[in-house]
Amino acid sequence: LEPGDRGGAALDPRREGRGAGRGQSGARGGRRPGRTPRAGAQDPARPVRCPGPGCGGAAVISGATTVLRAEIARLLVTRAFHGAVALVAVAAAARAFLAGASLPANGVESGAGWHGLAVGLQSGLVLSGFVLVFVAARGLAGDAHSWVLRLALTRCASRGGVVAARLGVGALQLLVLTLASLGGALAGANLSGDFGPLVLEGYELCDAALAREGIQRVLLAALPALAALHAFGLAVSALCSGAVQGVALAFGILLSFDLFKGLLGSSSLWLFPTHAPTLVDSSAFGYAIELTGLGSSTAMFDEPAFRIGLVACAGWWLLLGLASRWILGRRTL
Repeated sequence: LEPGDRGGAALDPRREGRGAGRGQSGARGGRRPGRTPRAGAQDPARPVRCPGPGCGGAAVISGATTVLRAEIARLLVTRAFHGAVALVAVAAAARAFLAGASLPANGVESGAGWHGLAVGLQSGLVLSGFVLVFVAARGLAGDAHSWVLRLALTRCASRGGVVAARLGVGALQLLVLTLASLGGALAGANLSGDFGPLVLEGYELCDAALAREGIQRVLLAALPALAALHAFGLAVSALCSGAVQGVALAFGILLSFDLFKGLLGSSSLWLFPTHAPTLVDSSAFGYAIELTGLGSSTAMFDEPAFRIGLVACAGWWLLLGLASRWILGRRTL
């Protein structure tokens, strides 16, 4: 073909260079030749999302750890929780002081501090249980309503990882509240009396070692029950669509159980609220208060109920945690 021909224009080296330049400039606006993405490759402009149930164990653990760190950071700057911890400590100290200071008027010459410690610790743990249920019941429901939960799930945190992180935060909250209750009760009991043997009008009713052992045992029985209370609030929160609804339902169920648990008889020992300190208390703290008070001669520790409580509360904690995961996995967020 001649160079002037229309068909030979494509073979003209000068025009071919200009055409190639236009082709290269056009390739810059789109995908470059030879850089075709692989099938299933992730677009770097989009955030990496967890595939959900298909995530590996390492991804679930990593997501749960990320959510746990975020929840702890949020807890550290939450003034409401700081105020709740201070309230628990002050209430425990006040109850311990008043209970211990009332014994000398009844003829107690020594050991009034043990009674104040038992009463103050019980009062602090009652308030701690309310705080745990409130925080857990509004947690998942409130975060789902405000889309915070959806944000966590888009950052490769599975729903099981979110529930596991909330249970971990609940354990940390329980530890802080228990220490606040114990510290406040010890402070109030120190002001109200000593921690020697319980002596009434010259007669020793209870030695210091027995009083210390009794308080330790009832505290050990109460901690799994309080952990189960937190897991119960978490399961209710996973079921409800709003924070107010979750808190109202959780407290309504617990207070209703308090009113009717006396009708269940010995079968109530297999239910975790029976072993948690509440307003209508049926926990082992009744033994500690009788042991360190004027009813020392009639105080008897129920060993079978103690063992049933430990096993039942641990089982309820695990069951309610799995129920929270199951319910949350079937919700549309």
